[in-house]
Amino acid sequence: MGRLTGKVALVTGAGTGLGRAIAISFAKAGATVILNGRREEKLREVAKEIGEGCFIIPADLTKESEVNTLVDELQKNTAGELDILVNNAGGVNAMEPIEKMSLQQWQQMFDLNLTTQFLTTRAFLPLLRKSEHGKIISVTSGMVNFFMKGMGAYSASKAAVEALMKTVAEEEKDNGIQVNLFDPLNVVSEGNPNGEYEPAEIVDVLVDLAAADSVQQHGEIVKPEV
Repeated sequence: MGRLTGKVALVTGAGTGLGRAIAISFAKAGATVILNGRREEKLREVAKEIGEGCFIIPADLTKESEVNTLVDELQKNTAGELDILVNNAGGVNAMEPIEKMSLQQWQQMFDLNLTTQFLTTRAFLPLLRKSEHGKIISVTSGMVNFFMKGMGAYSASKAAVEALMKTVAEEEKDNGIQVNLFDPLNVVSEGNPNGEYEPAEIVDVLVDLAAADSVQQHGEIVKPEV
């Protein structure tokens, strides 16, 4: 029996990179995993690797209507159960200095990294409250405190994620939901092919976090043990 046996986990952005590694590690630990992302073909590749015990629900989480559909489809597949939410969807849509960045690019960056986490967290709080030990793990970035030309919008959006999820941690602590953030450090991804760490090397700490029976670690930024 795995450490997450009997648990239902939703992993957003599960088709590639860090999300893929988290989904596979949770499945190996015994969880039923819901794979979410915008590219169905990538989700199917992950599902094939996992085998039984996972479901695919494609959705664009920047759109409230698609988040609502995700909730409905998840409940159909899990009998209304959800124990773990991993807010991993996000990325970089433009690398421009502030002088050259358009308002549209700025808003798209915040939609991709912040609005996705807001809409998904808000939508799934009722199910997580029903779980005896609900967990929310939201992916942030070291770019919140490391500044690089052209990354202002990305850094700002991830800083906003940290403020949002620390607030959710405070609001939900009496409802038994453990809320933390995960900084994956310099991890390899589609947008960062020269990263220092492979995703599969750094996700064991998230299994530990998801399997915990308490909310002792709460409202914190967790980093890989490397």
